[in-house]
Amino acid sequence: MISLEMIEREISELEARETSYKQCERLSVLYTVRDHLLPMKADETTAQLSGSEFLEACSSVSYPALMRILDEHMSALAIVQPREYASVIERVRSLQNR
Repeated sequence: MISLEMIEREISELEARETSYKQCERLSVLYTVRDHLLPMKADETTAQLSGSEFLEACSSVSYPALMRILDEHMSALAIVQPREYASVIERVRSLQNR
C-alpha cells in the first residue's frame, strides 16, 4: 500500500532534480494522490494553528462551522462596537486584493 510518507519522499526527490517534462508529469500525479490522501482539506477544515488560545481552539475544526460562529459574533460587534466592526471588515476586504 502507498503511504503518504512514501509519496512525500518521492516528491522531495523529484523536486530536487533538474526539471523535465516527464518529471513534471510524475509530480502532477504524486501531488494529486497526496492531496487525496491528506486527512484534512483547507476548504473543509482549518489548518493546524497555534499561537493563542483562540487559534488553538480553532485548530482543525470545520471551516464552515467556525465561520458561522464568527459571523454571529461579528453581528454583535457591529451593534456594540461599530468602529471596531468596520475596522475588521476593512482588514478582511484588504486580503481579497492579495
